[in-house]
Amino acid sequence: MDKHIVVLGGGGWMMGEKHSKLDRYALDLTGKREPKVCYLSTATGDAEEAIQRFYDSGLSCNLTHFPLFKPDSNWRTKLQEQDVIYVGGGNTRSMLAIWREWGIDTILKECYENGVVLCGMSAGAICWFDLGITDSNPEEYTVIDGLGFVRGLASAHFNGSDEKADLFSDFSQNNSSVPCYGISDYAALHFVNGQLYQMVTSKFDAKVTFENAL
Repeated sequence: MDKHIVVLGGGGWMMGEKHSKLDRYALDLTGKREPKVCYLSTATGDAEEAIQRFYDSGLSCNLTHFPLFKPDSNWRTKLQEQDVIYVGGGNTRSMLAIWREWGIDTILKECYENGVVLCGMSAGAICWFDLGITDSNPEEYTVIDGLGFVRGLASAHFNGSDEKADLFSDFSQNNSSVPCYGISDYAALHFVNGQLYQMVTSKFDAKVTFENAL
């Protein structure tokens, strides 16, 4: 069984794109007309506004969400029965800390191994990699440990921030064996079984910067 991860640098329903090509790409991997899609809103602190935006997204799916701040005894079952798990943007460091505390990272790995498509934007993109560049700390970009489902380092919203670009460049030069992916808004990467398979864009100027990755 192939394992799929689709990572968006930005865009899709979470940035107001209705019927986004990027969202549809991930959904089509299920081979189902109306797949079951679960939104993990942990990175926003389960903000009601973000959750409502998901339900207003126009996605032709069976939608549900997973509010970690309202504990559910059926966490594992609820996540494992999904076709797609979508992780939204927000504070990556806080999200990963909460997942590890509650064992959600382990459940997500089980879902991945069992063929559930993992997808996400921003924090929900970089979390799947060994490492990610985040602005979770106030007024600075740092490199943090991710879940390690995909080898390498990722940076989302890679649109020209000098500080982020400098950190990305310095890291890639000092760690030549580590694949690095700088993913702009409206660009996505599809990994199959941990290997880069395809790049998808929804706007003509979207792009991905690759270092040590090809």
